[in-house]
Amino acid sequence: MANVNTATDARASYISRIYSAVRAASLLLPWLYYNRVAVSWPRVVDFFKALRESTDLPIGAVGFCWGGRREYCHQIHAPWVEVEVSIDVVTLCHGSETLNGKPLIDVGYTAHPSNLTLPTDIESVRLPLAIDQGTADFVLNMAGVDTIRGIFERKNAELEESKETPKFEIKTVDGAKHGFAVRCDRDNSEEAAQEQIAETHAVEWFGKWFARIGSTT
Repeated sequence: MANVNTATDARASYISRIYSAVRAASLLLPWLYYNRVAVSWPRVVDFFKALRESTDLPIGAVGFCWGGRREYCHQIHAPWVEVEVSIDVVTLCHGSETLNGKPLIDVGYTAHPSNLTLPTDIESVRLPLAIDQGTADFVLNMAGVDTIRGIFERKNAELEESKETPKFEIKTVDGAKHGFAVRCDRDNSEEAAQEQIAETHAVEWFGKWFARIGSTT
């Protein structure tokens, strides 16, 4: 990710940007091929179907960049179940994949999501979803953030009109670059603080929704 950030940084030298772009491409292109949606999505669906069948607890998905790439959990106090996939949590929050009429997850959280098709991907979201996005992210710019925020505000207003709890939120982290939630330099106090903002938001988001879902089951 450091190579990608350098390649897209207008302040870096021309040589540094070219070198970093070549280095990033040599790693990214094979990854994109082996983790393309046609390969990874069926694995994601099968995993969550098996998880849904195994428990009555609420299920949450956390994803970074391409989405669901790190951890999936039952409840906030339960052990984490670690998997490696390459599909967007936003897609899981569409709720279109079901098992016995129930969505495969109950709530999602993502930071610095990529590969979004706006506004379609966000318009299709039905399940609770929170997003953290850096203001210096080269993948999803602030115009995209404004698009998401506008859709979320409209959806939340419609829920409130129906006497339902708002389900969607997006927060920006000043100065944060792509990957800030999982690839920060811990020796850099600013980056460490940005990562902590995302972690705190995610924990609070799942705590809120797992408690709410648990009280209705």
